[in-house]
Amino acid sequence: MKYKTASSFRQALEERLSSMSKEKGIDLQWLRKQAAFDRFLARIFFNVKQPRWFLKGGYAMELRFSNVSRTTKDMDLSLPFAASDIEKGRQVLEQVRDDLQELAGRDLEDWFSYVVGAPIMELEAAPYGGGRFPVSVTLAGRKFTNFNLDVGIGDAVIFEPEWTEDHNLLKFANIAPTKVPLLPKEQQFAEKIHTYTLPREGNPNSRTRDLVDMVLLMERGSLDTEKVKKSVNATFERRHTHSVPLLLSPPPEGWTGAYAVLARDCGVGRKTVEEAFELLDQYWRKLFE
Repeated sequence: MKYKTASSFRQALEERLSSMSKEKGIDLQWLRKQAAFDRFLARIFFNVKQPRWFLKGGYAMELRFSNVSRTTKDMDLSLPFAASDIEKGRQVLEQVRDDLQELAGRDLEDWFSYVVGAPIMELEAAPYGGGRFPVSVTLAGRKFTNFNLDVGIGDAVIFEPEWTEDHNLLKFANIAPTKVPLLPKEQQFAEKIHTYTLPREGNPNSRTRDLVDMVLLMERGSLDTEKVKKSVNATFERRHTHSVPLLLSPPPEGWTGAYAVLARDCGVGRKTVEEAFELLDQYWRKLFE
């Protein structure tokens, strides 16, 4: 049904999210964040046919695999510029922020309101840097939630995005789901393997989630071998940090407990670090044999 006032809509949404939390055992704050994520994406990708931005990271994994719980505090967007299009620095991040705020300021008649703050951190992982932007969300004039938005600039995206839909949490209010362009799964795998193999000069790799995500992509993503190869080569060439390794090293011993918890929550078939690395190692060897 359509709601005539912002307060009645918010009350109805809160009641539904609370019921979902109790029925499905999902954290209520995470459901609130999902609703906020989805309406933010509705603004960014409103009537877009050729997207400038792509959703990546944990929330992209959750939307890609609809029955996977991949809770994340942040949202990640990719802005794949060519090197000649960008001069790295805070001035660029300020422009990115302005662009995001203009999009997020759209009135979609859902009573959500978004404010994208100035970057609070510069990110170095993407080829041409990036930034973390705080996003505050109000609904019916009151705070609803907040989240951080990480934007990476210059990812080597060489294939068309994959389109999916959001969680459709506002169906009860006759608000249609949004079509969201995801970073291609082969590209997401390539970026995960690049991070996994990145030389760290004595600093331990703590990104256990990357292994879980790669297992998800290998088990359920129907990865295209040739696209993976091309995405890996393009990613390593663009990021220019180290060569594509012929062999992979096992993950740190300290990942055992964290991996088991994440694997259980995400429902992957490989429940232990050893099983996960065996799958990854075999896949990698076949990829470049």
